[in-house]
Amino acid sequence: MPMLPEQIWRRRLDSEYAEMEKSGERFEVNAERTRYLVSVRGAGLYRSGDAVLRKDAHSVQIDLLREYPYPGGIDVTWLTPIFHPNIHEKDGKVCIQLINNWAEGQTILSVVRALKQLLENPNTKDPLNRDAAVYFDAHPEALAGGALPVKSGPRIIRV
Repeated sequence: MPMLPEQIWRRRLDSEYAEMEKSGERFEVNAERTRYLVSVRGAGLYRSGDAVLRKDAHSVQIDLLREYPYPGGIDVTWLTPIFHPNIHEKDGKVCIQLINNWAEGQTILSVVRALKQLLENPNTKDPLNRDAAVYFDAHPEALAGGALPVKSGPRIIRV
């Protein structure tokens, strides 16, 4: 994989940090500026047993690998439990087109904005979590507020 020379890579990391500071987004960053913990606000769902509940505050970890800003140099993990078609429920790995079709000119801020869009507009056509895709297809109003429908599934009957 290609990599920027160390000095240029460090300047890029500093530039990313400066852009995030100006953005008004809530985040924490490590001393190397390679790991961001970002607060994402917006309606999302999570499962608790058979119930599907709403949560409006989420934490996401964005790791900038040494190959950053080239494709494959960024890793995005949803830390808050979430029930979403494009986020793996067990490990929080995020699948968004922005990451899959990464271009060197994109930034951490563009990833954060894409995550907010993903939260508000789940893509059920290419899911990582098929249960969530089925749920969102059956209940398109689930993120709109009001009472949430109970997750439907097979009834277990003991004889």
